[in-house]
Amino acid sequence: MRILALSNSHALAHVSRQLEIAKALRQRGHEVILGGHGKYLGVAETDGFPTRELPYISIDRVIRTIRSQRLWELYPESELAHFIEAELALYAEIKPDLVMLDNRVTGRTSAEKAGLRTVAALNVHMSNYRLIPFFSPANLPGMSNVPGLAAVDRLENASEIWIYDRLVMAGLNRIRRKFGLKRLYAYEHEEGELSLLADIPEFNPVSRLPAHARFIGPLTWHNSVPEPTCLELLRADNPTVYLSLGSDSLEELVGHLGGLASEGIQIVVATGGAHIAENMTVPDGVFLETYVNTDKLLPHCDLVCCHGGNGTLYQALAYGLPVVVVSTHQEQAYGGKRIQRLGLGRTMTIKHLKRKGMSSLVEMVRETLGSPEYRTRAQAFSAHFKQWNSAELAADEIEKFARTGL
Repeated sequence: MRILALSNSHALAHVSRQLEIAKALRQRGHEVILGGHGKYLGVAETDGFPTRELPYISIDRVIRTIRSQRLWELYPESELAHFIEAELALYAEIKPDLVMLDNRVTGRTSAEKAGLRTVAALNVHMSNYRLIPFFSPANLPGMSNVPGLAAVDRLENASEIWIYDRLVMAGLNRIRRKFGLKRLYAYEHEEGELSLLADIPEFNPVSRLPAHARFIGPLTWHNSVPEPTCLELLRADNPTVYLSLGSDSLEELVGHLGGLASEGIQIVVATGGAHIAENMTVPDGVFLETYVNTDKLLPHCDLVCCHGGNGTLYQALAYGLPVVVVSTHQEQAYGGKRIQRLGLGRTMTIKHLKRKGMSSLVEMVRETLGSPEYRTRAQAFSAHFKQWNSAELAADEIEKFARTGL
């Protein structure tokens, strides 16, 4: 079977999820080609997969619209039509048997136009089936046990999904109407004929689960990056924090980590290829790594600090580690609020961090490390991950779908 996997390649999580499934499918003799636009598409080539460039929205617009929540500016109709034309041309060239999608909203429309079957990997909160809305009053301090919150959440969810459908997806539905295709509602554009939910229900529950959707568990990236050079320098009797917050204000952040390091807390910082000034002072006990093989590092850690993307959250929780989240937009904030509500760590927004300063993050890390109940709950929560062999389960579902349908 020849499979064309299309993703929003601006985000590593979307590419790496497809990569994990692609590796399982390749082992079974299937051919997988990855397509998209963004700096992380090239990651597929390091695992030996061919890639094809496709036009898509710019990363600047993604960041601007998501952080400002002006989502109606994300997908101009004229650009969507251009993206669909490019996808149709690629289908004609490659002639795939199946299209696999991850957060490329035009992919389902173009595949249906071409008469191709579709499978999609997505998170529950990016579906119409989420139980918990983005803005749940239950996440507010002291509100979790207030009667009637379930009904409030249902109303809030319905409103959020309706607004997303009318403001964000209206242009794509107009294109579908021109093609003679059925109208899709809200997050159905993220789905395929078969939808694989890359979550566990204990963390991201659903209100309902239609016949074409399945939980497959987290699809976390298992990369071939060498083990961190700092591993041999870490002291086993000292607590260790893995910090992955991207390149924004990296130099300022590293400067504030000296206080934790002076207390014997070791911090491994993933710089993500950011430019590091030659004269930057790195405190003793702080270790900078460009890219990190988390399978090698996390067994040595006591806490993870990240932006709240599901990939990193699930990596941390699978190893029984509490998390401190610094979210930069609402999708990350959703994960951070789940972490805090489940007692698995703490969360703040980037707006709060900029207002209060880097010292507020350092203090939150210190307090979370100093409260053993977070680690105890995270270790107990890690048991939920043991039943999932996600990439193999996804490959099973895709092969079954290709043979027999749903």
